[in-house]
Amino acid sequence: MKKVLIIAGFDPSGGAGVLLDVKVVRALNSYATSVVTSLTVQDTQRVYDLKPIDPHFFEYQLQKVVEDIKPDSVKIGLLGSSEIAVVVLRNLKRYNLKNIVCDPVLKSTSGFEFCKSEFIEFLKYEFFKACDVITPNKNEAEVIFDVEIKNFDEDVLSCVQERMKKMGIKSCILKGGHLDGKLAEDVLITQSGIFKVHAKKQGSTDNIHGTGCAFSTAFATFLAKGYNMYDALISTKEYVSNLIYKSTKIGNGKLILNP
Repeated sequence: MKKVLIIAGFDPSGGAGVLLDVKVVRALNSYATSVVTSLTVQDTQRVYDLKPIDPHFFEYQLQKVVEDIKPDSVKIGLLGSSEIAVVVLRNLKRYNLKNIVCDPVLKSTSGFEFCKSEFIEFLKYEFFKACDVITPNKNEAEVIFDVEIKNFDEDVLSCVQERMKKMGIKSCILKGGHLDGKLAEDVLITQSGIFKVHAKKQGSTDNIHGTGCAFSTAFATFLAKGYNMYDALISTKEYVSNLIYKSTKIGNGKLILNP
């Protein structure tokens, strides 16, 4: 059985973070381990507060679980603090972990800022280069690559690719769920190529909680199974589109995914 290490925050509503990530991994017939970076106060309506885990205790947890259960891939979500990010980076290198997928959670859709400017700079120029792929949505990509994205035209994608090369980012998946249009388009950009995957939109992702978490976790799980990045993207796109189609109302706020 393939094993996926989840490094992410705790959402008590179960609509995002480690609780959703573990469900996604299990639904794809793999085994999930998890280390929580931060506790949040949130529900299906919004994020209210965040408290990072003590970095020394976090590192103790991380090292023990990796030494016992070596993962086939790693999904990194909400980091919560620069101290936690430094610990994660150090241990990615120490244990030579592979298939590292980072969902760069910078701000919640309700407007709660998870990262201050100095933290974002560290992620951009130090942390992301240690990952095999990052999976930003439109808003996150605009911050990371300092480019306005209205659509995924050739000029925009070429600009992102050039900035990736300068920043040392190996691969990036631009998620197009927030763009206008009838198609949900995702783009895999590597150092040497640009590959697009289309799917019919199943609804507005702005009204669904946890799509970014589910996407990056599913992608990491397919990498663990041995898929190449393009095939992993196709399978992830199909899987998440189906989850969106089946999303349900469970609280007073956004719809949730339920793998």
